Amino acid sequence: MNVFQNPCLLVDQYKLLMIIFLHGEDTFLVTRRKHALISAFCKKYKEAEVFTFDLETAGTDEDVKQALFTSETGLFATKKMLVFVNPFLLTAKGDAVMKEFLRKEQTFESETILLFVHGGKIKKSDPLTKMLLSAMDKEEVVDPMQGNTLRRFIEQELREENENVSFAPDAVSLFLTRLDGESARQISELAKLATFKGAGIITKEEVALFIPPKDEERVWQAIDALGRDDRALALALFRSESVKNGSVYPLLALSAWQIRRLLCIREAYDSGVRLSSDIARQTKLPPFTVDKALRTLSVFPLSRLKKGLSLLSDIDTALKQGKADPEVSLDLFVWKF
Repeated sequence: MNVFQNPCLLVDQYKLLMIIFLHGEDTFLVTRRKHALISAFCKKYKEAEVFTFDLETAGTDEDVKQALFTSETGLFATKKMLVFVNPFLLTAKGDAVMKEFLRKEQTFESETILLFVHGGKIKKSDPLTKMLLSAMDKEEVVDPMQGNTLRRFIEQELREENENVSFAPDAVSLFLTRLDGESARQISELAKLATFKGAGIITKEEVALFIPPKDEERVWQAIDALGRDDRALALALFRSESVKNGSVYPLLALSAWQIRRLLCIREAYDSGVRLSSDIARQTKLPPFTVDKALRTLSVFPLSRLKKGLSLLSDIDTALKQGKADPEVSLDLFVWKF
C-alpha cells in the first residue's frame, strides 16, 4: 500500500517534516490531495489545529503578516498544519514577507506541517518557487496522467467506489476516450457507474449509454440554454461545436436526437409516471439522463418539443434539397425553438 492510497501513512511519515510543496497541472486532483492530507492530519491528531490561508484573496503584506502573527502567538504549542493556497498570487509586498517567512523556517517546531498548495504549472525560474524547492522537505506533483498510469488510476478509483464493480477492457478505453483530460468529471462519472452497476463488469455499451461524446453533451447544454430562453448562450455553444466539427449537420441531427429523448420523458411524465427510475424503465433511457432532463422539463411542454422536432424536420428537408444555408438554418432553429 502506498501513501496515495492511504494518506494517514503520509502523515506518519511527515510528522517531523516542516514543509510540503504540493503542486501540479491537474488542479482538481491537487485540491483533492490537499483535502486528503488535511483530513488525514486531523484524523491522526485529534487535538491538532489546521489554519488555511488563501493567498489569492488575502495576499497583501498585511494579510501575510497577520497569518504569520497568528502562527507566532502560541500556535506551536500543539501539533498543527498551516495551509497556504495559491502562494504565487501574492502581491509584491506579500511575496517579500512570505520569502522572509521561509528563510526562518528552520526555527519552527517540528510538530508543525507547512503545506503550500499550487494548482497549475510552476515556473522554476520564479524566486518564490526556487525558495520553496530549496526549503521544502517533500514535494508532491500531481500532473495529468496518461496511458497505463491513467488506466490503473481509473480502475483503482472504481474499486474504491464499489469493490464489487470492475471495467471490461474495452469499456475503460471508451470511458477514457470520452472523458479525456477531465479528471473531475471522471471521478463523478465513476461514482454514477458504480452506483448504477451495483455488482459485476461494466460493459462498453453501458459506458456509451451513460457517457455521451463531448459534442452530444455540448448540444444538450445548448438545448438546456434554449429552455431557459438564453438564446445567445445556445448560439455560442452551437457555433463553438460547428467550428470544431466543420459542419452544422451533426449538430442539427444531435439536436433532433436530444429532443426525441426529451419527448419520450415528457410523454411518460405527463402520463403520470413521476419517479425517474420508473421513467427510465419505461423509456429505456439511463437514469441519470432522466434525472438531468427532469430538472428542466418544466420549460419543455409537449407542444414545444413537438414543434422543435417539426422545425428540425423541415430544416433537414430544405438542406437536402439545397434550399437552405446550413449556418442560417442553425440560427433559425435557435431563434424559433
